[in-house]
Amino acid sequence: MNILIGYASAHGSTAEIAEFMSGIFNERGFKVTVASVETIKLIGPYDVVILGTAIHAGTWLPKMVDFVTAFHDALADKPLYLWVNCIRVLEAHGYDHVIEYYMVHDLLKGLDVREITAFAGKLDLQRVDWNERWTLAARYDGTTWPSNFDGDFRDWDKIRTWCEKIAASVSAQA
Repeated sequence: MNILIGYASAHGSTAEIAEFMSGIFNERGFKVTVASVETIKLIGPYDVVILGTAIHAGTWLPKMVDFVTAFHDALADKPLYLWVNCIRVLEAHGYDHVIEYYMVHDLLKGLDVREITAFAGKLDLQRVDWNERWTLAARYDGTTWPSNFDGDFRDWDKIRTWCEKIAASVSAQA
């Protein structure tokens, strides 16, 4: 079974998650292609599509929106799994907020979305420009000071568990 893991990454954290995911599926005998959505030209050869994007300014990166828009009809015929990478997940009720407000739900209509999740990301405030810092600060609910989110908060065990769940589901349907 061929799996495409497409990602939209701003600073590399989401790309690193995509590469990590590919290892999990490779371990289970799947043929996996990992690529930035900007470089994907065809999705026809893939049986399953897994997409991930960083969240900036409360929504997907534009390159993911462009990809899903361009490939919407082709994606409608594929089982689709989606994850977002967002530091807001660390806040109280942050996961629910991200799923409810940061997903582009209208764009997902008509697609065979099997599962959506959100993972905490990695934030290096020294590498983030001031405009992005301002957006980050403005989006937090105030319960935790954003500077406390400077670091790598990716939960590799949670990511592995999600991938293993997908692998089991895909194997059962094959």
